[in-house]
Amino acid sequence: MLGLALHGAAAWAAVEAPTLVTTEPVAYGHRLGDVVERQLHLRLPPGARLEASSLPVPGTQGAVELRELQHSGAADASEQTLRLRYQVMRSPEQPAVIELPTLTLRVTLPAGGTRRETVLRAEAWPLVVSPLTPPQPPERTGLGPLQPDRPPPAPPIAPIRQQAQLGALLALLALSWLGWRHLGRPLWWRRQRPFARAWRALRSSHGSLDAQLRHLHRAIDEDAGRAVQTEDLAAWLASRPAYAPLAADLHALLEASAAHFFAPAAAADHTALAARLRTLLRQLAQAEARA
Repeated sequence: MLGLALHGAAAWAAVEAPTLVTTEPVAYGHRLGDVVERQLHLRLPPGARLEASSLPVPGTQGAVELRELQHSGAADASEQTLRLRYQVMRSPEQPAVIELPTLTLRVTLPAGGTRRETVLRAEAWPLVVSPLTPPQPPERTGLGPLQPDRPPPAPPIAPIRQQAQLGALLALLALSWLGWRHLGRPLWWRRQRPFARAWRALRSSHGSLDAQLRHLHRAIDEDAGRAVQTEDLAAWLASRPAYAPLAADLHALLEASAAHFFAPAAAADHTALAARLRTLLRQLAQAEARA
């Protein structure tokens, strides 16, 4: 008796014709970008098969786009589930009704030695889609006419200021070096030359004629790098062509200096000798600067 009961229950559970039951999404409250899911539940009799070519293909279909299709169960399974995920792709100006498209599924059934085809339909399903904003937004801050752009953020100026200061410092150092190289150093060097120092010392000196004559002798010795006597003057002038135009005056002044130091009784007037010394030393300093 139990075996007969089970056989009768199995025969009752088997379907004689394919059936399609749909689970639809909520029809209200949708907007642009919302994703809705539609489920199709199929029950097939033994030997029946769902044709894969009749399944929908993902892509845009009017106001909605089929984003994903999931098929649970084999094509000839007695129970199969299709999950279709749609996305709303349109935002109307007023609340409007769009439709999930009608689906047509083909199922083949055994019929003796051949197969026959039947069609299962899932009718279109409505969705009420609302606009993102009212057609005429209220005239208030943030809505209505276009708002002015936000001011761009102020870039940090501390790095720029530091770079500018560093550049100014480097430029100042470069200018200082160039000034010293081309102006300061030549002027300083000229002031440190022997005849230039002797001329400055002579101008600021109020000593005796002896001290003034020694300024000239020290300058000649320092320039030559050795003690220069009257008989050595020609050799020194040969190595210093800048002083050649003053050779006669130098010879005469050195002879007068020797007479002043070693034969004072025969020496010339001190005032005239001092004047000649000042003139010659000034000319030597000028020739030295030009050289």
